[in-house]
Amino acid sequence: MSLTNVVSQIETLRPFSSDAERCVALHDFVRDEIEFGFTSGFESVRPEQTLELKRGHCNVQADLFRALLEFVGISARLRFVDLDKEVLRYAVPWPVFVLLPPKLFHALTEVEVGGRRVRTDSYIFKTAMFQRQREKLGQSGLTAGFGLGEDATCEWNATGDAFAQAHSSDVNDGNAVYQSLEAALSDKAGNNRLLGIHFNQWLGCVPGSFRRASEHYLNSRLDGS
Repeated sequence: MSLTNVVSQIETLRPFSSDAERCVALHDFVRDEIEFGFTSGFESVRPEQTLELKRGHCNVQADLFRALLEFVGISARLRFVDLDKEVLRYAVPWPVFVLLPPKLFHALTEVEVGGRRVRTDSYIFKTAMFQRQREKLGQSGLTAGFGLGEDATCEWNATGDAFAQAHSSDVNDGNAVYQSLEAALSDKAGNNRLLGIHFNQWLGCVPGSFRRASEHYLNSRLDGS
């Protein structure tokens, strides 16, 4: 599936009376069609590849949403915040969680709609999965974990900020802003590393025959296996 196919399908389902409605429809497509999880390509995955894989972590989901918005002529970019790794407690295997840096380089999609810029990452989990993770978080007594931040939501109306993993306090003038995930990688931005080595380099060293096993392990907590 291509960006063209996605937009064509969405546009034929119903007419849109505003850019805000179009933004929400594209947001909901990413939320409903892309499973939250990790792939061996990690952040080197392009938006079209994410569509093919139907799975991706926060940054590639953000980049897909950004690409879809730009495809329909809506200005969008990526704003990277320092996300507390506690959000991923019980969402990734324990050894991986322990080795993660305290702060993660996390992308929000920043959209220009209605004459203002609004930010969101509320597309991360499919609605049913969001509800399950939210229930686990509530039972745990933690304020963040299972892939969700405090006050997490999976709904967005394009009139204000909405977050599943980030928090409004994470957004500030010091955030790095890039036009795409590819641009951020080219600039060697961020600290998504294990033992000082970027996740992309780690996963790039995994032989092809073991990539499925490594993906299965990374996603085991999310898949319930």
